[in-house]
Amino acid sequence: MHLCNLLKKSVLWLLILPILVISCVPKPPLPDPEPIPDTYANGLFILNEGLFQQNNSTLSYYNYKDGTFTANIFLDVNHRGLGDVGNDLQRYGSKLYIVVNNSNIVEVVDAKTVQSLKTINLNGKQPRYITFLDNKAYISCFDGDVVRIDTAALEVEATVHTGPNPDGICTCNGKIYVSNSGGLSAPNYGNTVSVIDPASFTVTKDITVAINPTRIKSYNNRYVYVVSNGDYGTVPYTFQKIDCQTDEVVKTYNLEVLNFEIHQNLAYIYTYNFNTMTSAWISVLDLETDEIVKEQFISDGTQLKTPYGIKVNPLNGDVYITDAGTFTTNGDIYCFDKNGKKKFSFEGGLNPSAMVIDFGE
Repeated sequence: MHLCNLLKKSVLWLLILPILVISCVPKPPLPDPEPIPDTYANGLFILNEGLFQQNNSTLSYYNYKDGTFTANIFLDVNHRGLGDVGNDLQRYGSKLYIVVNNSNIVEVVDAKTVQSLKTINLNGKQPRYITFLDNKAYISCFDGDVVRIDTAALEVEATVHTGPNPDGICTCNGKIYVSNSGGLSAPNYGNTVSVIDPASFTVTKDITVAINPTRIKSYNNRYVYVVSNGDYGTVPYTFQKIDCQTDEVVKTYNLEVLNFEIHQNLAYIYTYNFNTMTSAWISVLDLETDEIVKEQFISDGTQLKTPYGIKVNPLNGDVYITDAGTFTTNGDIYCFDKNGKKKFSFEGGLNPSAMVIDFGE
């Protein structure tokens, strides 16, 4: 009986010993997780509006390193469409914010991977443009409101009513400025720019401007420049300057400006006549002297049909201009150096407009 127990114990140890030996062998360290590739870094993002009620807005990307163009990166990455009428595209921190007007959403994506982080629904508000201040996003909406979103939580925090069909929006001197176009009430257009105090999130003043104010941008935290589109007939486009200290219009230029972009002390301005379907000029205005320093920015004879969006590379002064063409076929994107000579161009999507230059940060 004793011998039998001894044999049983010996067999048991023979079974356990390999397990103990194996458990004592040090395990090789696990490999580090693969980093998320900077798939979309050091290039140009282009938002293509598409056509109203066609649900065909797209986000494209041009890679500076190899000159490749990806027509619909949002679809490629997220396996769904972007929505109906992409209206604005901005980067804040590590995120891209895409305002999709007729779909009533703001799509927030990771700027490196273009993976969707959240779709913020603004049901019925018809969002137009977006600006940022102190980790808050402010979105103008055609229903008459400006919406505030926390950029960490990506949640709507509050809304404030400004005026008829708010359109362009920017920040200056710690305040928010939004143009009340009244564009959906033609011929009874709006004629004010509302000033919003971000602390109380209330309108503190309405500044009277020319009718149908739309595009609006700030310069040097001192001035806000406003385009008013008039009535597309007897009342022409108007370009105005607001002093952010006094919140008064201090200058109205003798320039019919449809859209513009500011780089350093220069404003690149252009117009387009929707009645004759012709572009008159693209000029350069010195904002310090209020003088036109280049009557014709494009110096090599390149002809644009329908300038639709503009962006300046802050590192080298390259100017990107989108051309919508006939509005029903794919447009083009042109890159000019600071002297107005074309460096390259490529075909974009349908009605390319807003752009973001990514430096691979």
